[in-house]
Amino acid sequence: METTVRQTGLHILATHHIALSTAHFDRLRAFYTETIGLPVLGGFPEQRILFLDAGTTAIELAEEHAVERPVGAHGWAHLALEVADVDAAYAALSARGVPFSAPPEDFPRDAPAVRIAFCTDPDGNVIELLQPLGSRYPAATPQ
Repeated sequence: METTVRQTGLHILATHHIALSTAHFDRLRAFYTETIGLPVLGGFPEQRILFLDAGTTAIELAEEHAVERPVGAHGWAHLALEVADVDAAYAALSARGVPFSAPPEDFPRDAPAVRIAFCTDPDGNVIELLQPLGSRYPAATPQ
């Protein structure tokens, strides 16, 4: 990873999660947690967003209205890269001409747990840059 820091100015720590958006949140949650057996790591239940433990990377389940995605895209929503400093990563990538659809912001606004920004790759795939502000995954409250 040290090579990445030297060449690009980014300090990527890990892949944080992949996100699946769905119009059928309860059905998908049941499939991944009950059928597949993935434990819930945390999430933002009031926003209908859950993080599931899939080993070294989490799967984020998000009700369609909870995440922005290209028109016509289903299932895959974005790749999240955990970074040491979202603002520094944003500055480094912006300087290289990478387009951002959302500049750095704290989420959720009323009780920030992460700092995030969204950009796209050359094919239009959405990439989230994510910096945990406390624990790596927010605590989930029982539903």
